[in-house]
Amino acid sequence: MTDTADTPQDRLVAFVRAVNAQRTGGGDGVAFESDAGRLDYADRTVTLELGDEERERLDALLDEYPVFKVKQPETRKAPDGVVVLSAIADAKHLADFLESVFRDVFDADEGYELRVLDD
Repeated sequence: MTDTADTPQDRLVAFVRAVNAQRTGGGDGVAFESDAGRLDYADRTVTLELGDEERERLDALLDEYPVFKVKQPETRKAPDGVVVLSAIADAKHLADFLESVFRDVFDADEGYELRVLDD
């Protein structure tokens, strides 16, 4: 199933709903994507594939959200360009962070369309 949202408020609601559904229903996770980028959420981790400039912007964003930390996958080293974040936060705080990732890291404009994809 794919849901879409294209206003800041609708995107926050979509993030919260998808995260809560994944946390309560389990499953393989959920993907969030726009034309600017994609990230995956599962089991309280966020996985992003980033270029060098995006990685620098992510590092700056992490200073504003100290609860989110870069971590290595437990079974292997992440491939080059892949960043795995520990995302132990309530759904609202996580939604704010994910919106900031799309806007500040992926450089999406204010009216970007978010697509929520069940993995």
